[in-house]
Amino acid sequence: MPRTARKKSPTGVYHVVLRGINKQTIFYDDEDREVFLSRLKIEKEKKPYQIYSFCLMSNHIHILINELENSIGKIFQKILGSYVYWYNRKYERIGNLFQDRFKSEIINNDSHLLSAIRYIHQNPVKAGIVKSVEEYGWSSYSAYINDKRSFVETDLILSILNGKEEYIKFMEEMEEKMFLEFENTPSISDSKLQLLIERIYKKYRVNNILNLEKGGRDEILSIIRQILGTSIRQISRVTGVPVSIIRYIE
Repeated sequence: MPRTARKKSPTGVYHVVLRGINKQTIFYDDEDREVFLSRLKIEKEKKPYQIYSFCLMSNHIHILINELENSIGKIFQKILGSYVYWYNRKYERIGNLFQDRFKSEIINNDSHLLSAIRYIHQNPVKAGIVKSVEEYGWSSYSAYINDKRSFVETDLILSILNGKEEYIKFMEEMEEKMFLEFENTPSISDSKLQLLIERIYKKYRVNNILNLEKGGRDEILSIIRQILGTSIRQISRVTGVPVSIIRYIE
């Protein structure tokens, strides 16, 4: 079946998510991360585009990019090809490293742009790796504070937010909007998941879980998360409990 063409962003801005093939680790150490960022910078000098935000996780990457006169397909073809060549030599491997086709979503306006940046910077917090965005060293958060990553375009965001102090305050507020992620397709339907939950907790309706006291609510959600074939988004959809709460429950 032929692939569907990517939708063209009217603003030129996209939130791009890249994942290792079969959830392969993309970054084993800091050298790997630095090399990938150097590829972003090198290609930017060859074919100008703007990076507003990035976050490097162990097996996936978030990037907020304005393609300008280029196309994100060609941009990432160059970046990923260069990095994979280096990575395969280092780790003495062959073949693909990234999932065949990266995901992207259109960013429509300034409000959407700000939410996307906050979502990207908060990725390690929501994953439980750090407690605050400033603790994570492999995102573009610090570029807005001390210009650590010179290839990150910070002027637009700082102008929208009226400076660094407002930027810091904005990043401290938890982002509730849903953005693109790689998730396994649920192998259990919403209706079946609802029936399973109500069989386990006969005295509760699914839509009452959100209103339980925190201890009881989190205990139930912890068990639900262990049901095979479910995803965080699906559990949120069925129970009404926000994704930001479910992420922290093991």
